[in-house]
Amino acid sequence: MSVILPSALALAEMGIAAGTGALLVLLVVPLVERGARRSGWMAVPTRARWHEGATPHLGGIALAVGIAAGVTVGGGGPAFARPVWMGAGLLFVAGLADDLRGLRPSAKFGAQLGATALLLTAGLHFWPAGPTGVSALLTVLWVLGLTNALNLVDAMDGIAAGVAALAALSLGVMSAWQGRLPLAVVAAAVAAVTIGFLAYNFSPARIFMGDCGSLPLGYLLAALGLGVQQSGAAKIPALVPVVVLAVPLFDTLFVSATRLRRGQSVAEGGTDHTMHRLARQGWSERQVALLFYGAGVACGGIGVVGAVGPPLLFYGLAAGVGGGVLAVGRHLARQTGPGPTGPPDPASSAEERSVEIDERDRGAPTSEGTAP
Repeated sequence: MSVILPSALALAEMGIAAGTGALLVLLVVPLVERGARRSGWMAVPTRARWHEGATPHLGGIALAVGIAAGVTVGGGGPAFARPVWMGAGLLFVAGLADDLRGLRPSAKFGAQLGATALLLTAGLHFWPAGPTGVSALLTVLWVLGLTNALNLVDAMDGIAAGVAALAALSLGVMSAWQGRLPLAVVAAAVAAVTIGFLAYNFSPARIFMGDCGSLPLGYLLAALGLGVQQSGAAKIPALVPVVVLAVPLFDTLFVSATRLRRGQSVAEGGTDHTMHRLARQGWSERQVALLFYGAGVACGGIGVVGAVGPPLLFYGLAAGVGGGVLAVGRHLARQTGPGPTGPPDPASSAEERSVEIDERDRGAPTSEGTAP
């Protein structure tokens, strides 16, 4: 398989994008945190949320500023047609509205469908070599699934940002080897910004990214995954981005399957994710996050093998990932329960109960992306 090694200029542009994005997120997060505390825009602990104390949840504003600046100065804008960027903006606005005022699930899903439609009009497709109808359907499932997966995996300090950073790094390496510099610049900016955000979001977190961070971030990762599948110097198997992003996808599928088995709505918030079950087995939050990072490194590495290595080796490793995922899911489902609360038990808080009642009255699910 032929690849193009990135030139010094390409590496410099990626470095500029990464440096600009990381610097800005480090500078903007404290400003957002201060403003959120003064304005009372805080995530309050509830039975369905895993955190202690009221915490600002508008970190996505800083993520958006950092990514936009990094992509702009690094020349990554042409990586996607304008409708893709419009879709990311739509999800940011919808997420911000949900963080500040609360949106009904139907409104949030409508925004996600709108963003997905915009991406389709830009010509990005999952499995572009496949039948047109099948490819379009897979694209919709991929974008919606990953957008929600990042939102749902943002359920414990540092996990969503760390997993996103590792996936973006892997996709950036593939893009650079394909000779697709603008795409590599976008991936570098996303990776650097999310790594910088971890300075404030790793346990114990000072701020959460909120829906205004997790929704557009998942959407951009989905777009990057589609981007590396398109024509380039090196053809990449359609399964590669699935393996790279297997960590958030697994958690979402696991939670959905176990909730459906219990007769519980998939849209509800809860502390029944893989990370919560590991914590109830005695793992600390930092240990759980590091375990997720390790899994992200492994999946990203296998994805890179799929991009530049022998196909047979990649498919063998991917099959191993699939077997491991099934084994882990079976173990967690059997050995751990969904658990009623996170730390500490907030059931005695009158303020928390009023928040839950208000959310039920609006018909909105507890946002796990808003408050891990």
